[in-house]
Order: sequence, then C-alpha cells, then structure tokens
Amino acid sequence: MKETIIVDTSVIVQYLKTGKGVLPIAYEKYNMVISIATYTELLASRTFEDANLEKEVKDFVDKYFNVVEVNKTLADEAAKVIRNTEVSLAVSYVAATAMQKGYSVLTEDKGNFSGIKGLNFVEI
Repeated sequence: MKETIIVDTSVIVQYLKTGKGVLPIAYEKYNMVISIATYTELLASRTFEDANLEKEVKDFVDKYFNVVEVNKTLADEAAKVIRNTEVSLAVSYVAATAMQKGYSVLTEDKGNFSGIKGLNFVEI
C-alpha cells in the first residue's frame, strides 16, 4: 500500500503551468491529498477565471487528489500553527493536516513552512 502525502499548492501550480516538476513522480510513488485551502488557492487563481480552465483544474484535482476538508479540530491546530509561526492560513492548514494525519509534505518551497515543528518533508 502506498504512503499518503499532502501536496502543497506550489507543486501543483508548477506542474499546471509548465507540465514539469515532481508531481508525476509523486503520483507513481504515493497516494496524494491536498488541503481544502490548497484547493481554494488553485481555483482562486486569475489564470482559471475562464470556466473551461476552471473545470479542467477541478477535474485534475478530482483525478489525482483527495481533498481534506476542515473540521473544528483541524482548525484549532491550524490556529496554533499561525500563532506560533505567523505563516499564512493556507500553509497552516497544510501543516495542521500533515501533523494531524501523519502525512509528509511535498512542497517546492520549504521556506513557507519554516518554524513549524513536527513536519516531515518528501524528497523527490
């Protein structure tokens, strides 16, 4: 059985913009989830204002990822992350999900997660 990892927005955006990056390799090795915050960030991009492109992104997400939704426990953990590190709301949800579920994080920018203790990162 494949290990499950959580994928940060940066990895998906790189792949969607260039068709390159670590995402295809990760897909072969891991089950992948994203935070609901990552899903929101993807759809909020002005790049996807066109309804056809937005549908393509939604279909892409549905095909390759499970979306982890927010519950009160996860929101509590994300709030602690923000209080302790001052990261963005989206990063806090990725980190809180990783810590709560025991997932490693796949990101193109570990700096976004600096100061958050208890995270493991996927190296591809």
